[in-house]
Amino acid sequence: MQEIIIYVFVLALFEIYESSWQKSSTLGGVIQNIYAKYKQGIFYFFFSHPSFIYTLYLGMKYGLHNFWFLTILFFKFIDISFKLIIVQKLQENRLQEVLPMPLDIKIETWMSYLNVIIYPMLLFLSFMQNG
Repeated sequence: MQEIIIYVFVLALFEIYESSWQKSSTLGGVIQNIYAKYKQGIFYFFFSHPSFIYTLYLGMKYGLHNFWFLTILFFKFIDISFKLIIVQKLQENRLQEVLPMPLDIKIETWMSYLNVIIYPMLLFLSFMQNG
C-alpha cells in the first residue's frame, strides 16, 4: 500500500509540472504556452508530458488494464492529440476550426490544476481494483 501511495504522489508531481508550464490566465495564453513547447521540438513536447509516459510504465509493470487505468490513458491520449491538432491549426492560421471561441476567455488558476487531483485519484482506484 505504501508503494501505491508513492506512485500516486509521483504522478501528482508530474501533473503539477505539466500544469505549471501550460498555465495562463487566458485560453490564448495556454495555447501560446503549448505552441512554445512544440516549437522546441516534437520530442521535447512529448517529454513535457511525463505523466503519460509514467502512467504507461506503471500499466506495463503492474499489468493494469481496468476501467480506471484505461480512463487515464484515454484522456491523456486525447489531451496530447488535441494539443497537436491545435498546434497544427495555429500554424495554418485556422485555429477557429477547432476552437470557435474567443481566446481571451479567462482561465481560473484552480482549473489548471484539476488534473493534479483527478489523475492521481484514478490511478489509486486503478491499483485498488487491480488488487
